[in-house]
Amino acid sequence: MAGVWVLDAFIDNGETFLTLYEDGRGIKEEPFSLYFYGYIEARDSHRILAELENVEGIDEAKIEFWSKPPFYTDVVDIVVFKTKSYKLYKNILRIGAFKGLKAVNMFPHPLVEALYRAKLRPLTTIEVKPCNSLDEQEFDYGDPKVSYIVVDFQNGYYTVRTQEGTEEFWYIRDLTSYILAGKFLLGFTDPYIYIKLIDAEPKVSKAVYRWIIGGVHHPLEYFEWSRLSYIPLSLMKNITIGKILTTIEALVAREKNYIVNKTFGRAEPWRPIRELIVYDRGGVVHQPKPGLYWDVCQIDFSSLYPNIIVRYNVSGETIDKNLCSNKLKFPWSTHNVCVDKEGIVSASIKKLIDLKERYDLLMGKTGEVVYKYRKSALKWILVASFGYLGYRNSLFGSVMAHEFVTSTSREILRRTRIAIEKEGYRVVHAIVDSVFIENVGSLNGCEELKNIVEKAAGFKAKVEAYYLWLYIPQCTSDKRGTSNKYYGLLFDGSVKMKGIMAIRRDIPLLIKKAQLEALGELFKAKNRDEFRSAVGRANNIINGYIGMVKQSNFDPRALVVTRSGRIRREGYSRPPRYVVNSSPPYRLIYVEGRLIPYRDDLIQRIDLDKYISLLEKTRRELPSEEDIR
Repeated sequence: MAGVWVLDAFIDNGETFLTLYEDGRGIKEEPFSLYFYGYIEARDSHRILAELENVEGIDEAKIEFWSKPPFYTDVVDIVVFKTKSYKLYKNILRIGAFKGLKAVNMFPHPLVEALYRAKLRPLTTIEVKPCNSLDEQEFDYGDPKVSYIVVDFQNGYYTVRTQEGTEEFWYIRDLTSYILAGKFLLGFTDPYIYIKLIDAEPKVSKAVYRWIIGGVHHPLEYFEWSRLSYIPLSLMKNITIGKILTTIEALVAREKNYIVNKTFGRAEPWRPIRELIVYDRGGVVHQPKPGLYWDVCQIDFSSLYPNIIVRYNVSGETIDKNLCSNKLKFPWSTHNVCVDKEGIVSASIKKLIDLKERYDLLMGKTGEVVYKYRKSALKWILVASFGYLGYRNSLFGSVMAHEFVTSTSREILRRTRIAIEKEGYRVVHAIVDSVFIENVGSLNGCEELKNIVEKAAGFKAKVEAYYLWLYIPQCTSDKRGTSNKYYGLLFDGSVKMKGIMAIRRDIPLLIKKAQLEALGELFKAKNRDEFRSAVGRANNIINGYIGMVKQSNFDPRALVVTRSGRIRREGYSRPPRYVVNSSPPYRLIYVEGRLIPYRDDLIQRIDLDKYISLLEKTRRELPSEEDIR
């Protein structure tokens, strides 16, 4: 069997199997022998070693020197054993725990390490030889052509994406019938939708060979995450981007003989309040002046936070390390960085950045859509890499490392602003890793500014967009501009929208449609005079939709508010009533000023005033006459 895909790997009744797939020929589950590695920390390591050497089924046992967190300066003896029996592996660790022995390196899952040690990367092609031996793997730049279904919930409808296209279902019974008839190999959705599917029709769980319920992402993104982390699809139930990243980091730690301890955390030391106020802040988020801006150049730093991590060797064990020969100190941060050894986080992120750049080149050369999704998968991890750096449960980060990165990013944005203003331009907005500069006369001028920014900041940048006009709405609570909402018309005729109601998942379809139609009039405007008349037409569109609502001239389903199962609340507060009366994902409608689960018999009780107020809210995101002057 040559050139088959390793689609999955799993353990069943103590035996390891590979799910092999050939395009057009289906799957085959083959038993396959892999080594499972156990790690035991004990004072009497030689006695433990002697006992393990006499256990039948253990192929090798030895004592190795491993470094302990937090800074990996202390070295201890670790008894390492390997066996092809998963049951034996579990029994040894269970008996060891009963005897008071401490098992370490319990993360990631032993199957992940077994695949990693065997260099058996999921979602790649292999050649299987007699006796279950493997030929050297090829990192194929395609992906297996499997039948799949992606189930989402948008605008009150269950949406389905397959190779054939997309479909919508209002009733879940219609969706389950579709799945049962489809014979899909892989299914992708989030846990809340999956539970609802199983409650409606239990057979759905077996109708698809493998369900992956880590969220609604494209299959090619999941394939890339599996390749990068060695996490097989069988272990991706309820997977998070943070777990994928941490697994990648844990495998780097294995190569360095660094102990992974899930019970360990790096505590933040006691610090003066003044120091916290000055240094313990996030990235740059300006509060821009609301209004209409012309000839705006948006320059973004390429993966700024990940590149800071790599450039300065940022990792939990490298920040403020006492036993260090080579420390880097910086005027913009109270923290120092040790560069004696490459950090776990920085080493992991560097590989991802290099791979993303490789995919950029391949995308440019081939135009293959597979690279679009592989880049997207990498972007998800790189975006999460910074946030997870300061997460309280992060295995390899710390609050101090997180703080150093944000301090450095603020310094970079400060240098950027100074360099731009020296050229006579004005920065109208800046947020995290982006700057917006008005009155830039041409795209060439924008490119020149990008080069100036790169030289001043010392990090790669790109021209993200060149706007003919950019509008920043006003906050609803005061007259300041919103930092995370803007939209504009680019010189190439395309448009860009961020944060406004039309692109939010929890806004009713009718409200989105009204705003998109209104913005469509604005996007026709090429100068101030055209813009002035376009604003009038946009407001007339909103007025028309308000009239439709007042006259009840609408499809009630277009008023549905969609909510996921994740409800954010600051501190403790009583959950909304609809949480008690229904289950996620929620299909809701406003009745008497509050959200309740949608039912057809509630149509006559719909709170029209609430939907009119939402339409008025979209109007407030439109420019005013004062903005155009």
